[in-house]
Parts: sequence; C-alpha cells; structure tokens
Amino acid sequence: MKKIINLSFLLGMIFVLYSCMKMEDAYKEYVVPDGITYPQKPVNAKAYSGDGRVVLKWKKGNDPSIVKAVVSWNNKEQEREFDIDGNKKDVEIVLDNLEEKNYSFIITTLDSKGNSSIPVELNSVVYGDSYKSSIYNRSLNIAYLDNEKLVLEWNTADISNGLKYTELYYLNKQGEKQTLKIDAYSNENNIITDYRVGTEISYKSFFIPDTTCVDVFETSQEANIPLTIIDRSGWSITASSYEETGQTGYGGAEPERVLDGLIENTPNAGLVPTYWHSRHSGDSPGYPHWLAVDMKKKINIKRVVLQCRNDPNCTTGYPFSNFSILGSNDGIEWTNLETYDIYSRSNTAPQYYPVDVKESYSHFKIIMNQAYDNGKYAHLAELSILGIEQE
Repeated sequence: MKKIINLSFLLGMIFVLYSCMKMEDAYKEYVVPDGITYPQKPVNAKAYSGDGRVVLKWKKGNDPSIVKAVVSWNNKEQEREFDIDGNKKDVEIVLDNLEEKNYSFIITTLDSKGNSSIPVELNSVVYGDSYKSSIYNRSLNIAYLDNEKLVLEWNTADISNGLKYTELYYLNKQGEKQTLKIDAYSNENNIITDYRVGTEISYKSFFIPDTTCVDVFETSQEANIPLTIIDRSGWSITASSYEETGQTGYGGAEPERVLDGLIENTPNAGLVPTYWHSRHSGDSPGYPHWLAVDMKKKINIKRVVLQCRNDPNCTTGYPFSNFSILGSNDGIEWTNLETYDIYSRSNTAPQYYPVDVKESYSHFKIIMNQAYDNGKYAHLAELSILGIEQE
C-alpha cells in the first residue's frame, strides 16, 4: 500500500513539474535571467501589398501589457508608431503614402514601460504609377450585330500583369445601363440578346498584381460601336457562271440573288429563287466556282458572312466544303486573304468568317474550292460583309 502511495505521489510531482515547464515555455521569450521583460512579439504576422500602401496584420497574442507597435523600414531610417487596442485580438496597421518599390519591414511591440519585443521582419511590395502604366484593357477583337444580337469576340487575355476580369457596359432595349463581367480566363464569345441597337458599348479591365494585394487596379474605359452589315445597295456582282432559266422554273438564279436579303421562296420574294446557282443546264462547269463583288468604296473587311439556301429543294445546306476570300482594288489583281472550311454544312443561320487584314479593298471575291460528296454544282443564298468603311 505504501509503495502505491509513493508511486502516486511521484507521478503527481512529475505532472506538476511538467506543467510548470509548459508555463515557463509560454513566457520564456518575454523573460531573461537578468530580469528584462520582452513583450510578446506579433503572432502570425503577414504583410499585404497595395496601391501606395502596405497593410500589416497579426494576432496580438496573450500578453495584455502591449500598448504600442513600431514599424521601421529602409534600414530603420523611417518608422511609424501605432497604438494597440488592448481589447482586440487582431491588429491591423496601414502604412500609406509609400514609394513604389519592394520593402522589408521590422515590427516590434512595446509595453507601457517601453520594453520592446523581439523584432519580426516582413517583406512586401508597393505598387504605383509604374505598375499602372503597364496595364491595359483586354483587347476586343470585334463586336458586331448578328440579327440584333450583340456578339463580342475577345482576344486572349494577357494575365501576366494580374488581369482578373473585364467589365462591359451597354444599354438594354429599355435604355437601362447593364454590366457584364468577363473572367480573364474565359475565351468564349459573349452573346447579348437585350442590347439596344445603335448605342455605344464600353469596357475596362481590372487587375490584382499578386495574391496578397488588397487593392484592385483598373484601366480607363474604352468605347466601341458594334459593327453592322455593310450596306449592299450600291454593290454589283458577277459570277463564274449562273443558271439563267432552269432553276426551279421561276426564271433563273443570277448572282444578284445573294444581295437581295432573302433566303427562301416566299410570296414576298415574288416566287423566284432567292439564291445564286451555278449553271446546270447545257454546259455545266465544275469546281472551282466564284462570285466577285464590286463594293464601290474601300472597306476594311472584318467578317465575311455566308448564308446557305433554306428551301424545300435544298435539305443539305452548303454544297461546297471549302472556300477562299480574295481582295482587290481594281477587280483585276487579287490578293488571297483567307481560306476556310465551312463551319456547319446544314446550319441555315448566317455564318461569320473572320478576315484578319489591315488593308482595305473595294472588291472581294469568294472562290468555292471544292464540294461535299464530289458534287459539281454550287449555290449560295446570301453574301455580306462586316467591316469599316474608309473615307
């Protein structure tokens, strides 16, 4: 029995000594053998970058004696002193009006007797005019109208400077200002169905240069008027061939049909074919086929717009699978601009094909290079252009 009591007493003493050691560990960073007291240093201290400023945050810890904090930088040539609220567990200090550069900050806490804690060092960066001059709006490749729907095609965002998103501003059909947020990582086209046709759109981009930055930087707004289909009323057109009399029995399928704005046989169209068709009676030429347009003025072409037949006699859509676009300023010498495969053979909606050239042309030609299914004939319902008229 005596041995059991002695063993229990020994274990109890070990526990007391261990507890004392733990308490001593908790305070030994504040007390040294000669009696000097060190207030508790900042706990979990972090620095956050910003626009002309840095924000410092830390946990105050368990030491109730702390009343101030001193932050120094530039080899202690500069420093600021801040009061610490003893009732708050979290400390937040803002150092503003700072020069744009990298910094190393030294933080010490003080008690009411002027004793200083062990210093804590934090590194951060301040952004300013130099950074602001390096950021630009995400570039808008093209904005255009597709049957009163606004289509926006953005170029790939350069995220190296911290681009996060772009905001687009536009008026809806009721005249109310709307905002659309486009993530920097999104490369999808934006299609807006409630855009008020004829009104200006604008946009600007927003940047966060690093993961610790507390400020969002924004660019100046850019304005844009969406492109619409170029007026075709003065255009003239020729073709490699066309069906003069035989097409559906209504009097031919001349190339002018692709400029009439109609895509099917309707009473409004006078029950005539509203598409061009290559000649298929008598001498029937095969591929390639072409249509050449004189626009009468120079156009910086941005999109070529095709639309296939949509009538009971044509259920397959486009007869040609590949085509080229050429430009000219005299209708004689031609420059190849782009070559494409048809996006979707059976899609009867307008299909938009991009033209990436800086030059402007008064003439353009579409050459249909090859057919689906080794076919011989070609036809097309509508041919138009999105672009910018030159003065």
